[in-house]
Amino acid sequence: MKHIIFLEQYGSLGGGQQVLLELVRAALDTGFQATVMIPEGPCADKLRVLGVQVVDVPECRLSQGKKGIADIFRFAWYGCRTFLSHISLLRHADLVYVNGNRLLPVAMLAQLILGRKAAYHIHLNHGGLERKLFLLTLRLKSTRALVLPSEFIQRELLAADARFSDPRVQVVPNGLDARFSNIPFQDRFTGRPLQHIGIVGRVSPEKGQDVLIPLAKHFPQLQFHVLGDAAFSSVDYYERLRREAPGNVHFHGWVDDLPAKVNEIGLQVCLVPSRCPPESPERSFEAAPLVPLQMTALSCLVIVRKLGALEDVANSLGLIHFDTDLSLIYIINNIIYCKDWGRVDYIRNCFNICLLKYGNVLFKERISLLVKGCIDV
Repeated sequence: MKHIIFLEQYGSLGGGQQVLLELVRAALDTGFQATVMIPEGPCADKLRVLGVQVVDVPECRLSQGKKGIADIFRFAWYGCRTFLSHISLLRHADLVYVNGNRLLPVAMLAQLILGRKAAYHIHLNHGGLERKLFLLTLRLKSTRALVLPSEFIQRELLAADARFSDPRVQVVPNGLDARFSNIPFQDRFTGRPLQHIGIVGRVSPEKGQDVLIPLAKHFPQLQFHVLGDAAFSSVDYYERLRREAPGNVHFHGWVDDLPAKVNEIGLQVCLVPSRCPPESPERSFEAAPLVPLQMTALSCLVIVRKLGALEDVANSLGLIHFDTDLSLIYIINNIIYCKDWGRVDYIRNCFNICLLKYGNVLFKERISLLVKGCIDV
């Protein structure tokens, strides 16, 4: 039986870890043995439920944002130490699949020293240093794929270096996981005025949850919701939001069952107000967003910032998008006071397109073909 070892840098359950769960399911469904090296956390718990072997590795803690010399040495040392600690396990892998770039050196060492095949899955729009590492992986013949979850990342990489035109660089668009497979469309507006607006996902400065504070003050009659916690991001930012938010902003923390929570709250509108990180204003971390897909599949009216791959998703699904924070006041006013713009039919249309283009069945087919291709080549 073929054996795939997946490498994941976080034990939490963000978008990248949801993709990992789908990758592991695809490997198991294809008849492969799967082992996941991952820090402890909710993702590791879900993997154990799937019946895969979970190997606990410590988290590689680096500075948020721009990395310094100390981070580079810490990254290299962590990779070497992790490789040596698990060399006997890695020796028996038919494929090492990296789903978190902080474990990239582990796979490269397995290629160079043990002769293993490897694949690398990118989830962010990375800067120059990371791009150089990705080019290094492409110089190795045993690299089977550099997987990109959006055409946005592909455009950014090709603009940075023509060598990313390598045929092993593949775009496998993100899609919906099984939680969103059989949920029928739900009319969240007929007979109900706008009342509940939320932001879903990891709480961090680049996700833009701070837009809710002025919005909540401007619209005191509405209820605003934050569904998510700081995870591996800035706890200070999360706590500052809680201190500064007026009483009509509600913090729900980490939500395991998102569909159930959306129905419990009666959420009608989901904002995706992500920003470029202030320390890297030329970059976008919204490289392959899952939240707009998930919330569209839950029949919410989704409004996204015109940023990175969010713009591509908005164009694909026909979502409302905006440029500046002030634009949100105009958009929300329009939702409140315009009664005849056919919003339910509009939301239903977005819902149908989302399931057609990003449904779980199609996503699983793409993932399965990817995994088989990496093993069989």
